[in-house]
Amino acid sequence: MDEHFLTAPWQQEPADADGAGAWNINFLQLPTLAVLPYDDRLARFPAYLQQLDMESNGKRVRMDGSPVRCETAPVIWENPATTRSTRFSRCCIRARPGAALDFLPSLSSCGDNSAQDLAIANCLAQAEAFAFGQDSTNPHQVHEGNRPSTVVMFRELNPAVLGALVALYEHKVFTQSVCWGINAFDQWGVELGKKLATAIAPLVAGIGEANTASLRGTLRTLSDLKGGR
Repeated sequence: MDEHFLTAPWQQEPADADGAGAWNINFLQLPTLAVLPYDDRLARFPAYLQQLDMESNGKRVRMDGSPVRCETAPVIWENPATTRSTRFSRCCIRARPGAALDFLPSLSSCGDNSAQDLAIANCLAQAEAFAFGQDSTNPHQVHEGNRPSTVVMFRELNPAVLGALVALYEHKVFTQSVCWGINAFDQWGVELGKKLATAIAPLVAGIGEANTASLRGTLRTLSDLKGGR
């Protein structure tokens, strides 16, 4: 995956690595991304992507210090597709603004392969429904389609494939940061949160005193909450 990203013409890059996410957010006005693994062993993989994408590209200024004039980084949400049924697919298909979707199906699984075949069929059916929709004389049954989705299919989940998936999404995040002109590698927001938490923690435990106006306000709020006010 790394070699391909380095040497292949950009037209041959996977959709997730060529800035398609920036297109979905800024031009299609789709602020969220649903990541749907079709292998239970990838159940926590989207949680890693939340940190990777949202923490890296959730920025308000560009590398030169000027304000960002567009949305950056999607809100990523997930659920293993093997258990999700239809509880949010209807919303994604019909509601506005909807969401972009990444399907991650494995051709084989560590369990019942006949069940996996059905899961893959459902995955492809969902992708088709999102892409082409459905016409009907009944307006309640109309699905407009034209909802972007990416299907990243692999033969089986193994260490090499997992590494390739991680590399794919890391290259995607970097490419989108270039599109937006932001620095995907700084962590100022994380550092601020840790700094504030270090100062507030002893106040929550009832030791120490607030030494700034903002911390005094936080202490009063915590005191009110503890008193049931």
